[in-house]
Amino acid sequence: MNRPAQRLDERFFAYRGGSLCAEAVPFDELARRFGTPSYVYSGAAMDDAYAAIDAALETTPHLVAYAVKANGNLSILRRLGRAGCGMDIVSGGELARVLAAGVPAARILFSGVGKTDTELRAALRAGVRSIHVESAPELDALEGVAHELGARAPVALRVNPNVDSETHPYIATGLHDNKFGLELPIARSLLPRILASPHLSLVGLGCHVGSQCRSPAPIEDAVAITASFAAECARAGARLRLLDAGGGWPIRYGDEVERIHPPADFGQAIRRGVERGGAAGLNLEIAVEPGRALVGDAGVLLTRVLYVKEQAGKRFVVVDAAMTELIRPALYQAYHAVLPVTEPDPRAGRAPADLVGPVCETADFLALARPLPPLRRGDLLAIRGAGAYGASMASNYNGRPRAPEVMVDANLMQLIRARETIEDTWRGEMSSSVSIP
Repeated sequence: MNRPAQRLDERFFAYRGGSLCAEAVPFDELARRFGTPSYVYSGAAMDDAYAAIDAALETTPHLVAYAVKANGNLSILRRLGRAGCGMDIVSGGELARVLAAGVPAARILFSGVGKTDTELRAALRAGVRSIHVESAPELDALEGVAHELGARAPVALRVNPNVDSETHPYIATGLHDNKFGLELPIARSLLPRILASPHLSLVGLGCHVGSQCRSPAPIEDAVAITASFAAECARAGARLRLLDAGGGWPIRYGDEVERIHPPADFGQAIRRGVERGGAAGLNLEIAVEPGRALVGDAGVLLTRVLYVKEQAGKRFVVVDAAMTELIRPALYQAYHAVLPVTEPDPRAGRAPADLVGPVCETADFLALARPLPPLRRGDLLAIRGAGAYGASMASNYNGRPRAPEVMVDANLMQLIRARETIEDTWRGEMSSSVSIP
């Protein structure tokens, strides 16, 4: 059943003795130890999310490949890797990061529309599980690099199924007017060439319709299209071993009125799609690429009220977090539930407020017209759903040091990324001038 919009999953975040806690640690203690703004993660919430997605696919050979772009902190990668998770990467930097975290290259899928030759060389030398090709020119580049290295590149063609995921247009990836993937006729035309090449091996097919899918139906449709093409490839002689169903598994941000489907529903949809496409007999390993579904709801952005300002009939709550720590509201008009760390008196009532940061942009807001209790300078607020695309999209805009990241396990707190210093924000910049004649 759906929970009310801002009700907590009390296994991981709950009010205890009037104070909001991450597992067994009060947020006011976290603020005292690490300052604000800070990202705070529940390790148990991540473990629970991985177990649920893994169980959703338990009836078929599968690989849960975490989308590293959601949050690439090394401690998070190590934690998921130890649980058996694979990794979906989109850059050479992410490849190096995942390898540094100790995740085997055989569990890495390399996606992305713009891989450089340097990145392709690194992936082939590392021995990644597959390189997901998204255009004919990319296939040219990959074949050239593989020839140069005397290697045979494991290719997975990413098909663009032209399926509408009904999500925000900025995170929709499965329509023909998006930059992602290959239209089926183009993918089909590349098949003979791949099969004939001594430097290419077609090991799989993939698709991805978008992020934060409200329903598993678009994923089922995309998988069915991809599975049908897989059967066609197998008839042509390809020895496929992988079908990547992409990501899109959603989390609850707090404003949803529709039911959020559990992981089991997405697992069933993928299986139905494989059957509809006629690929059930191929015994393909199913890969999925969840990002926010693994870490999003496990994270909170902890922030402190600086000022409360009344202007033009509105209440502005100015906090020390900003779009530099959580850009999703400004970028996608995304909603994140906001909770006071001190449990509000239910008799106090709530009034609309704009929750804004110190950055010099009108778009620097974390919540608009949000019903909030009376607040004053020094109060702490917890912004939910910040485990994904929070720290990974953070910036130093306005000269702001990046916030620290803290992992909580039961009553233990571990700093997994230190707060940047002011000096860190200009480290690497050149201080000397060069005259141009």
